[in-house]
Amino acid sequence: MLLERTLNALIGINKASKQGYKIKKLHKIMCNHQDLWMQAYANIYSNRGAMTKGVDSNTLDGMGVDRVQNIISLIKSGDYRPKPCRRTHIPKDARNPNGKKRPLGIPSGDDKLIQEVMRMILEEIYEPVFSDWSYGFRPNKSCHTALTEIRNGWKSTKWVCDVDIKGYFDNINHDLLLKFLSKKIDDRAFLGLLKKFLKAGHMEEWRYFGTHSGTPQGGIISPILANVFLHELDEFMKTKIKEFSTGGRRKPNPEYKRALQNRANRIKWIRQGYGASGYPADEQKIAKWEMEIKNLEEQLANTSSVLMDDPNFKRMRYVRYADDFLIGIIGSKQEAMQVMSDITEFVESELKLEVSKEKSSVVDPKQGFIFLGYEILCRREGKRVKCVVGHNSDGSKTHAVKRTITEHIHLGVPRAKIQKFCALRGYGNYETGMDGCRGKPAMMYLSDYEIISQYNAEMRGYANYYNLAPVLYLNKLHWIWINSLFKTLAGKHRTSRTKIARRLKQADGRYIHREMRNGKLYELEVFQLKNRSVSLAGFADPFPNVYKYSSRTELLDRMAGNKCEYCGTITGYLEVHHVRKLKDIKDGTEPWKRLMIARHRKTLVLCKDCHVDLHRGTLPDYRNFAKSSGEPYA
Repeated sequence: MLLERTLNALIGINKASKQGYKIKKLHKIMCNHQDLWMQAYANIYSNRGAMTKGVDSNTLDGMGVDRVQNIISLIKSGDYRPKPCRRTHIPKDARNPNGKKRPLGIPSGDDKLIQEVMRMILEEIYEPVFSDWSYGFRPNKSCHTALTEIRNGWKSTKWVCDVDIKGYFDNINHDLLLKFLSKKIDDRAFLGLLKKFLKAGHMEEWRYFGTHSGTPQGGIISPILANVFLHELDEFMKTKIKEFSTGGRRKPNPEYKRALQNRANRIKWIRQGYGASGYPADEQKIAKWEMEIKNLEEQLANTSSVLMDDPNFKRMRYVRYADDFLIGIIGSKQEAMQVMSDITEFVESELKLEVSKEKSSVVDPKQGFIFLGYEILCRREGKRVKCVVGHNSDGSKTHAVKRTITEHIHLGVPRAKIQKFCALRGYGNYETGMDGCRGKPAMMYLSDYEIISQYNAEMRGYANYYNLAPVLYLNKLHWIWINSLFKTLAGKHRTSRTKIARRLKQADGRYIHREMRNGKLYELEVFQLKNRSVSLAGFADPFPNVYKYSSRTELLDRMAGNKCEYCGTITGYLEVHHVRKLKDIKDGTEPWKRLMIARHRKTLVLCKDCHVDLHRGTLPDYRNFAKSSGEPYA
């Protein structure tokens, strides 16, 4: 939990940034607010990479107050030097380990902590001024909020500029980045420390490589620096959109207006009993008018009330997720091509980045395109359908019956993505269906509960990501998936898939596994597509939200207790011992391992002596576990 003076400092940064002032004394805030560092540690200690080593053995293991104070003193004196990242390469496609790979940098533990502190400060500076069209790596924004914006706000888009930047994160110009940062930050010491991280370089196969461009590989601070750099593009697009947009609304469609008037006239004639001539109408005329009304209503249902190709009505829309961005155009193709040319020129001349000519193009949304893993299609249907017209704050949807004669945005799941996922997870061949379903022999050594849990986790994650698309896209995949699960369980128990399905199936159609453990009944339901989670469209906080740091974490409370959780020592220097995963120590018999497993915690607050003995493997077994009250167990 941050102290009031630290909260006030962050609030001041947020308000000053929003009012357009340059921010000063950031380096002083870093060096004079130790609670900011402890909060940063609480933010990242549970990450999967907390125990991953960089170029040396320095990780977050052994974190304590003295270590933080030493880092602060080095930064204050200007003697701190970030270590190079340890670079490794991971495959882009998990199905092809020998194919193309992407670089991944792993910083040291101290560098991670410093970057998190700087990230927290930069977030307070830039979140108030970042564009609402920027959705990547930001609080309360995600891929789903970007896609929701496209679905709800891009109706009747005629052309889409799909722009791809080559190797964005590796090619960010350092001088330009520091120049952009200096527009909001007036603190040489803070920018100097940031420059050290940018220039720290990386180690690969024990060879040092200097860094001349790009943000710190794998660094905690990299995402927000990437957003700061492309904030210049957002500002350029704001100006471009204002210049391009013309016309208050489209002109009325004369054909629609004429049909509407003719329908109104015939309704009036029927009610009055005579036509335009003023002579009384017989039954034959009335029947003729009724038929004309029916035909006119059908014509109205399929005719737009405005001119969709009105040359005096133009709009431009823009959405960016990190370095992936789209520009929607309501206008001619020539205008879309000109916009594409202007954007390319700005990116290459002002930002010193390269636009991929092969992957960038102007596309017709009626033909469909891929963005953030979704297939986006602009389509028209000549019928009335029940549509979602709004999303409520509680996640529910508002429906209404609407005409679909104008082009609406439809979100789908690319077939190639489903085929890839099905093959990657080993469920079988998506194209062959039931004949291609197969179990996973490698999982048969696990318990039934573990097998179902693993299958559920895989399918739930995939289905939840695509929950903006209609469920029909995933029905076949779910069917193959559940049969793969049944075949895996059948192989384990040497029985048939049908018998497994009958054993799990309930009267209401659900599949539930039950088992007794330690005298207690455990139930686990097999995932169903109807249980996909609702995607809530988040919004940036309208007011400073520094109180996100006001709740104290359980680990900080334990550290503040000033007590070793192994030997019960109440005074002295304390450090936090980390383990990567609890399952790594689940078979351990040492008391400290049993203590961590019992508490279900990956951290253990120890005195210096206990921590040293633990790493040496000489931690005595006769020491007693400390109670939370401070009294040791007998």
